[in-house]
Amino acid sequence: MALIDTFLKLMVEKRAERLVLVADAVPFLLKAGETLPLSMPSLGEEILKRLSSEISSTQEPVHGRREGTFHATDHAEFGYLIDATGPARRIEIQTLDAPAPVENPVVEEAVARAMARPTPPVEAPAPITSTTSSQPDPDLLLAIDKAVAMDASDIFLSTGKPPRARVKGLIARLDAHPPQSAELLRLIPDEAARNDFETTGSVDFAARWELPAGSRRFRINVFRHLDGVAAAVRPIRQRIPSLAELNLPDSLLDLVSFQGGLVLVTGTSGSGKSTTLAALIDHLNRSRARHIITIEDPIEFEHREVQCLIHQREVGADVESFSTGLRAALRENPDVILLGELRDLATISAALTAAETGHLVLGTLHSGSASSAVNRIIDVFPGHQQPHIRTQLSSSLRAVVSQRLVPTRQGAMIPAIEKMLVTPAVANGIREGHEHYLRNAMLTGVDEGMITLERSLATLVRKGTIDLDTAMRHAADPQALANQMG
Repeated sequence: MALIDTFLKLMVEKRAERLVLVADAVPFLLKAGETLPLSMPSLGEEILKRLSSEISSTQEPVHGRREGTFHATDHAEFGYLIDATGPARRIEIQTLDAPAPVENPVVEEAVARAMARPTPPVEAPAPITSTTSSQPDPDLLLAIDKAVAMDASDIFLSTGKPPRARVKGLIARLDAHPPQSAELLRLIPDEAARNDFETTGSVDFAARWELPAGSRRFRINVFRHLDGVAAAVRPIRQRIPSLAELNLPDSLLDLVSFQGGLVLVTGTSGSGKSTTLAALIDHLNRSRARHIITIEDPIEFEHREVQCLIHQREVGADVESFSTGLRAALRENPDVILLGELRDLATISAALTAAETGHLVLGTLHSGSASSAVNRIIDVFPGHQQPHIRTQLSSSLRAVVSQRLVPTRQGAMIPAIEKMLVTPAVANGIREGHEHYLRNAMLTGVDEGMITLERSLATLVRKGTIDLDTAMRHAADPQALANQMG
């Protein structure tokens, strides 16, 4: 898709008669005699030259004045005027039923205002995770729009390299302009974030950008590397997938039926933990009336209230930290608390307290298996506190789900899971510090709803979704998988 198509989408979306692009000025639309500035930076002379070449189908920049018609990528036909005779290059695009662009006084007046308009002042610094309205440069916006259209889960932008997107777990190269360091640095929203980047070499924030298909929210990490600057961009999904769409069993819906206690979803980075929790919250939202408070860093899914009252709080923008947000939540009368991550002693301690006092607490944890998640929590605490924490955890923990993504025969990715429910045997293993109790309980607890990783992998093999070699590579106990396969 050509760069001009990004602007044409906005023009069609707004039902405008004309698009006006002037060098070193903010682009604007003309609709019913009214000018509508676009939410993006001003365009430089080089961008205008590139757009001129795309419209006129020539390799060289257009000189002088030229007008005619051209076809967009979707074959829609538009009229154009390219004027390079004045002090600043100008391009006008119009629908074919719009008035002719030549000597249109409304446009001429709007162009004069656009060129006379001073550069907007930089806004006062905002919290690092606050949503910003600054738009990426047009080339970056084009790459991001392409990736979103492909339903990419992540977009990777790196200095001098073609942009890439993760689609269904796999990395795909985008046919888009390789960004430069300056373009990526302009994504950083404010002075506080820039200082953080200069000090630490990376910075996290969230932003809302206007795409041709509408407004979308993104989570962004900009970081330095050997060859310059890079950014990892994650679109915040507007529609929350169901467990069936995620290829997860419906039995996981039982995790939000507990009246209180702690439920953990664990796995490595990028294994879909947050998406699974979002699907569970969405199910609860559609089935029961509850008060839900989420504390996230940043917010990855936006929930629309159906039956539940939902308050989503973002670390940095709405609350100082997970632990302070969780302590505040205890005074806000929630039924369910979702924690984006249990990452430190203060947060874990507060989560255990909340679970003990009758709240259902859902959270994620970086852990390779259900049983190791227990040790991960206990090891956060000093040695003299660990016996007490084991007792506290054994009484408040309700379930642990561990998931990892494995490649299918078709080249996509699918989750294989473990599900551990805290039965009396599991609670005793947690209290006594005997991890093998937990493993044995999962092996013998099929009738109680337990699922081992090997059983999950064996099910995928039998369905023909993955092959046996793939299952063996991902099994924690290959011999147990062999036994499952008979």
